[in-house]
Amino acid sequence: MLNTFHLRTFLAVVDTGNYSAAAAALHMSQPAVSQQIRALEEQLGDIRLFRRVGQRMVLTHAGEELLVSARELVRLAERAEETLMALKGQVSGRVVLGCTSGGGERLLPRLLAGFHEQFPGVGLELEIASPDALLDGLADRSLNLALLQEPQRRRGLESTLLAAEPLILAAPAGHPALKQEQLPPAALREYPLILPRSGTALRRAIEDLLRRRGAALAELRPSLETDSATAQLQAVRAGLGLAFLPRSCAPARGEGVGHVDLAGGPLEVNWFLVRVRERSGPGPTQSLFDFITGPPGRAIIARAGLQLPAEESGHQPLPAER
Repeated sequence: MLNTFHLRTFLAVVDTGNYSAAAAALHMSQPAVSQQIRALEEQLGDIRLFRRVGQRMVLTHAGEELLVSARELVRLAERAEETLMALKGQVSGRVVLGCTSGGGERLLPRLLAGFHEQFPGVGLELEIASPDALLDGLADRSLNLALLQEPQRRRGLESTLLAAEPLILAAPAGHPALKQEQLPPAALREYPLILPRSGTALRRAIEDLLRRRGAALAELRPSLETDSATAQLQAVRAGLGLAFLPRSCAPARGEGVGHVDLAGGPLEVNWFLVRVRERSGPGPTQSLFDFITGPPGRAIIARAGLQLPAEESGHQPLPAER
C-alpha cells in the first residue's frame, strides 16, 4: 500500500521543481526528501519518477502516470483526517481559495483574518488568478472556494451571493467631470476611460450597467485596459482617464483623486462565493464557507462598505445548469 507521506513528498517535488525547495516547503532536510522519493520508487518496483533537467526535477512518464492518482489519494487521506477531527469537535486541515485581482484581494484577507482567529488550526492559501483559471481549479479540486463577480451556473458548481459593491468613478484631481453635480452616463463618451480588459466579468458588468443607463458603448474611448486595480488607480492619478474602481480599492477623496457622482447613483457589482456542489461532511472548507456566509462574515463584509443581500436570500445558492 502506498505511503501518503511518500506521496506528499512526491507532490512537493512536483510543485516546487527540485528537492531543496520541496525540503524547505515540507520543513525537512534535502537528504530526507531524497530518501522519501527513493523509498517510493522502490515500492513501485524501482521505477524512476524524476529525471534532472538543469536545476529542475522533471517527471518521467511513470511519474506523470502517478501524478493524478497521488493527488487524489492525498486528498482522500486529508478529507478522512478532517472528517474525523470534526467529529471530535476540532477543525483542522487546509483550504485553498481563489479570487481575481482587485476588490477580491481587499475583501478576502479581512474575512480570512476573522476565520483564522476562530479556527487557528486551519491552514489557508490564497491564489490570485483569472476567472477561467479559478474555475479550472474548482473543477480539478485543487481549489476549494472562489470569490467571483459573476454567478456560475455550470453543472457541479453552486454560487452564493455575498454582497454588492459600489463602483467609484475616479478622476484625477481638477478633472472637468468633477465640476458637475451629477455626470450623465452618456457624457462618458467625452472622456478617455480606464477599463478592465474586454471579456472579463467586471468589464461585462460595467458595460451592461452603462447600457441600461443609456450610454452608447460604441462611443466610449478606452485609453487603457487592465485588470489591475492598482494600475487603474495609478493611471487615474497620472491623468490617463476616468476609472470605475471597487469601493474597497478606491482612495479617499483628496488623495490626488476625486469621485465623480454619476447620475442615477453609483454602479454596483456583485460578489459570489463559488464552490463544488458535491460535498462530504464537516471539515475546514465547510467551516470557512459557513463563516463567510454566516453572521461573522456578514459583519466583516458590512464593515468593508459592501451591501449585504437580504437575510432570507443571502444563503441560497443559485441553481446550476442541467
